[in-house]
Amino acid sequence: MNLYWVTTEDHEEDWFIVANTAKEAATFHEEREGYDYGEATAEKILEIPEDIKADVGWPSDEILRACGANIIADGSARVVEIGGRKFGEGLMESTIRTLDDDRFEELGEGRPNKTERESERDEKTHNMWKSELN
Repeated sequence: MNLYWVTTEDHEEDWFIVANTAKEAATFHEEREGYDYGEATAEKILEIPEDIKADVGWPSDEILRACGANIIADGSARVVEIGGRKFGEGLMESTIRTLDDDRFEELGEGRPNKTERESERDEKTHNMWKSELN
C-alpha cells in the first residue's frame, strides 16, 4: 500500500488517500467526493511500511503518524508535514466542520469538532505563514 496526495483543480477536497496505485487513489477520491472521472490527480508520497495495517481510503491520523507525518494543525484545516513538505487539507471539509461548530456553539453545545473561531483561525494562520516566510 502507498500513501498518495490527491488534489483537484478547485482544491476543495484535497487530502491523503491510501491505495495500491495512483489511479486507484484518484478514482477513490473522485467517487467519494463527487468529482468527474479524470478530475483528480494522485501523487505518491511514500510506501506504507508492511507492519502498518492500512486499507484503501482516507488514512487515520494514527496511520499518518505511523508513516512519519507530523500533524502541524488539527483544527479547521489540517496541515500535515511529511519529509519536510507541508500538505494542507482542502477548504470544503474544513469549512463544513467550522460551520458545524459555529452552530453547535450557538446552541450552547461548545465546539465538538474543536475548530477555532474565525478570528482565532485568521490570526494563527497569519502567524504560521509569516514564520514560514522569515
